[in-house]
Amino acid sequence: MKALLILTLLMPVLAKASPTSCLAQIMWSEAQGESLSGVASIGSAAINRAKRFKQNLCRLSGVTYKRVPNVIRPHFEAMAKSSMSNKSIVGDADSWERSKRPNGKITARVGRHTFYKMAGL
Repeated sequence: MKALLILTLLMPVLAKASPTSCLAQIMWSEAQGESLSGVASIGSAAINRAKRFKQNLCRLSGVTYKRVPNVIRPHFEAMAKSSMSNKSIVGDADSWERSKRPNGKITARVGRHTFYKMAGL
């Protein structure tokens, strides 16, 4: 009974999950503190990863999804939508690192992130 109540309360949140809102969550989570170009770069790399591994943006592995605060959600969803309709700004990069040495071919450096195409996958 308790599980059914929890699921009922979460249903509207789960139903709203769209590729655009999921990408906005990735961009918010992974690029906090970056410039607009840094945030857009995270979006481009996440899209590349989803395409390369044939995954849904809402179930992409190796990324963090944090709820975007309501006050800035429209901004991040607009950026996500723009990223989905534009050419990648990080080439074929599908991954990013802030502090570790990347395991793959580096394609770009934007802000504090190094973007690369994963090797050996």
